[in-house]
Amino acid sequence: MITTMNGFFLDEKSGSFVDNGRKIEFHNARFYDIDSQKLVKVTIPEGHNALPEPQVNCVIFMIVNAGEKYCKLVYDRYEL
Repeated sequence: MITTMNGFFLDEKSGSFVDNGRKIEFHNARFYDIDSQKLVKVTIPEGHNALPEPQVNCVIFMIVNAGEKYCKLVYDRYEL
């Protein structure tokens, strides 16, 4: 399922850590949703670097990965 949000890009964070002997890498970004006035944390897929410029209003497209316990937003693209 794809969802959209009217907002802007704030910042991104990436890194890795070890949990129970397993190395976990992450790449996340934060967006501000103008309509609901909330911060949204989104996962950036591996090899995907086409993020909008910070503080530029745009429509952000995200894929909703719904699991049995949790939902995760994965960044797809943006349009100005």
